[in-house]
Amino acid sequence: MKNLKLLFAILMVTLFATTASATDLAGNSINLKGDSNTSFGKYEVKELAPTTVDGELMRTFEVTYERAQKKVLIYLDERANCKDYIVRSNNLEIRYACKKSSFGTELLSGKHMKYDPSLNSLYMAQEEFSRQQKISEGGLPVASALSLIASYFPDLLKSPKLLN
Repeated sequence: MKNLKLLFAILMVTLFATTASATDLAGNSINLKGDSNTSFGKYEVKELAPTTVDGELMRTFEVTYERAQKKVLIYLDERANCKDYIVRSNNLEIRYACKKSSFGTELLSGKHMKYDPSLNSLYMAQEEFSRQQKISEGGLPVASALSLIASYFPDLLKSPKLLN
């Protein structure tokens, strides 16, 4: 029974990853499309050329929303056993962090911070930030994590006008 549940979980993750993503196998680039289920409508995530962030080369992704003018950038910060995602709009920067038992929001701190921390308090919906501290189990495939971020990130903004 345990093996059957494990097999089912693996199949569901695989199905979600292949349904949500179109991967260019030659270049390993990611191109995802989905519905954010927010006022911004559909999203598209495209992989850009890697970017150097504070001396580290990171995979970079751009998120565009159907009903938003400004784009959101996501930088993949790969660690030995997990992947973290630094997410930046013009007004807000946050980390979606992978831990052993969860994947969710954290305040960005340390060398990767670009903005003054007071900006987050001005533009971030604190209640939503708390709700998003665990949106999934840890150890997600990149495509699944990017899809979750593209869907959840708009709710962190106090006002939809922040992406217009």
